[in-house]
Amino acid sequence: MEPARGYLPALTGLRAVAAWLVFFNHYPLGPLPAPGLARAFQYLVDEAHGLPLLLLLSGFLIALRYDSGTADFRPQKGWRRYLWGRLARIYPLYALLTLATFALLWHWGSPQVTPGILALNLTLLRGFFDEYKFTGIGQAWSLALFEGFYLAAPFVLGLWRRGLPLWLQPLLLLGLGTGLVAGLAPLNWHGLFGSYPFMLSYTFFGHSLEFFVGIWLARRYQSGRLGTPAGVWRTAGGILLYLSVTAALAVTQAQFHNPEHPLTLVLNLVGLPAAGGLLFAGLLSENSGFRKLLSGGLFQKMGRSSYAFYLLHAGPLSFWVYDWLPGLWWVQLVAVQVVSYIIYRVIDLPAIRLFYPHKTA
Repeated sequence: MEPARGYLPALTGLRAVAAWLVFFNHYPLGPLPAPGLARAFQYLVDEAHGLPLLLLLSGFLIALRYDSGTADFRPQKGWRRYLWGRLARIYPLYALLTLATFALLWHWGSPQVTPGILALNLTLLRGFFDEYKFTGIGQAWSLALFEGFYLAAPFVLGLWRRGLPLWLQPLLLLGLGTGLVAGLAPLNWHGLFGSYPFMLSYTFFGHSLEFFVGIWLARRYQSGRLGTPAGVWRTAGGILLYLSVTAALAVTQAQFHNPEHPLTLVLNLVGLPAAGGLLFAGLLSENSGFRKLLSGGLFQKMGRSSYAFYLLHAGPLSFWVYDWLPGLWWVQLVAVQVVSYIIYRVIDLPAIRLFYPHKTA
């Protein structure tokens, strides 16, 4: 695959896989089975995380498309177009579905429906408050991670151009996040940077490594330094490593029943990005069957609609719909996939073209 700033079909297809992993992570599997294979499988499904792949992909594409190649902290084609493009891609559909969610919650008489909580959701600030992170469209707390990176990316790339190594920058951001917790947690203000585990698990400062792995891959890909290795060892190794880290997370959760356990945090924040990076390197440099599958028409359609899928697969709107469907995961998965594609074609894509006509994918 030749280095380019354009459309990369396999990575678009991978968005669909990442969205499915998020679906299974959130899908209610019911009571914990008795010890045995069924319980082990449930733990494995519960620890199947797709978010690291989405964060890594974001870091890769932003660096590939918007790096100006200079040290002046200016994105390619300027700040205004850059920020407007990022906002146009994420915000219209999110705002519409957030308002619909709060309308449904108001109909149900939920205590979540207050002007303050609605404002935190519409401004994407709720992801910084432990108390409010799961309000509204619960899984959309992670949009604060993407928005944090979008704001930071030109400075990250500029500092790298000025000689600050990429590997050092996540450590500096981690130190900054630690300082924010030390300064803000004692205020006990609705969980604003309320604890170190919260900062690590739910903010850009804890999750920055995924973005930096993506940036590093973009630099090597663009310069042709990924090479064309014989075989498919990177792709196969990335998949196996991702499954292995997921299995380790399942064992850790079964042992400690604590998502904030240090080993769980290390596996989530270091192990999964490393495995995802190896998989991405394979998809960018190897002609594997998996890359051909992801580049196919069906995966392209599902990948393009993955953002709508991500917003729709869980939360009040989806669970309201799931109540009308048979309690079978595959029925609900197909239903949300079909609805997501329709929403993408009818609402999301027209909104992107209206607000940012330069956007092509």
